[in-house]
Amino acid sequence: PLVMDPNSICRKTKRLAGKQAELCQTQPEIVNEVAKGAKLGVRECQYQFRFRRWNCTSQNKYFGKILQQ
Repeated sequence: PLVMDPNSICRKTKRLAGKQAELCQTQPEIVNEVAKGAKLGVRECQYQFRFRRWNCTSQNKYFGKILQQ
């Protein structure tokens, strides 16, 4: 589950503008799906690079509290 609700994410995300911000505000369920996709992507990255020095461990730098469970 998300740590923050979609409306809170939309308000706090400063990088969203124009249509992205509008979509975030009008269809908050999309925020949940984007977060799920990002989590899935990070998990797959960690799996693919599991034996390498860098294994996608910098996820919190980009996604912060949104992806934490």
